[in-house]
Amino acid sequence: MTTITKERIELFIKNPLENGLTRGEQMELARIALASLKREQIRHEHAKWSDSTFGCVGPIGPLKHLSKEALEAAAEPDDLSEWADMQFLLWDAQRRAGISDAEITVAMEDKLKINMERQWPEPKDGEPRLHIKEPGNSPV
Repeated sequence: MTTITKERIELFIKNPLENGLTRGEQMELARIALASLKREQIRHEHAKWSDSTFGCVGPIGPLKHLSKEALEAAAEPDDLSEWADMQFLLWDAQRRAGISDAEITVAMEDKLKINMERQWPEPKDGEPRLHIKEPGNSPV
């Protein structure tokens, strides 16, 4: 299987004649594009259904519902329908809050940097792992 990197695609976009894609890279790019288009189609269909079913409401309802679905997924982590419910609710809340995918991506990049700097306890399966707060950094 061929893998294609973000950097390789950026090089191709800057100068396609000098940085042509191999057949394998073309196929991988087509596979990625098709998966993205399928995901966007279901996202659009869900948004249309959600708006007609729940009306013009904000993101709080879907976020509260998400906590319920997360507990259900924790009880049955192999049940993909629970994972689908959580994804639908995240998409719905994001859309209703007016937050773009680009904004989420930037926030995720920023948050990952913060999380990588934090100290974490040893992993323990089935238990949440909260970062270790530094002395004097707690609001309590």
